[in-house]
Amino acid sequence: MTATAHALVSGAIAARFTDPVTASLLALASHYIMDSIPHWDFGTNWRNRPKHTTGIFAIGETLTGIGLSYFFFGQYLPFMLWAITVLFGILPDWLETPWYIFYANAKKQSPGAHAGILEKVSYAFYKLPNIFHSKAQLPLGLVTQIATVIFFLVILA
Repeated sequence: MTATAHALVSGAIAARFTDPVTASLLALASHYIMDSIPHWDFGTNWRNRPKHTTGIFAIGETLTGIGLSYFFFGQYLPFMLWAITVLFGILPDWLETPWYIFYANAKKQSPGAHAGILEKVSYAFYKLPNIFHSKAQLPLGLVTQIATVIFFLVILA
């Protein structure tokens, strides 16, 4: 899912569950539940474009998602509750970032035999969450994502 999807659902969670620990853990869990639904995001087909392009898309889209979440939910909640919940909701994707930036490329699928500990840890942060990922191409992957966000917003209302 895009960061916008995760941020919106996390904002709705913060609005419904005002305990920061509960909200944060639910936002983290929602990330993996949402990612298990076939979806498109900027990580889909990333090996087919320059890394800096994917990075620019990811940063811009994350800022957009955070802004939308704040607009719809954050301005009506205690700031720290909203912020920590959204952080937990988008955190798994950003923990994957070091693998993409420093080690992965179009031909490298996993650490080599002589990889250092940082590369192996970065790969673990990339690989473990991807157990849950279910990717889909456009336009279906965007449609399923929108439907998923609407579903969560309705049940959290």
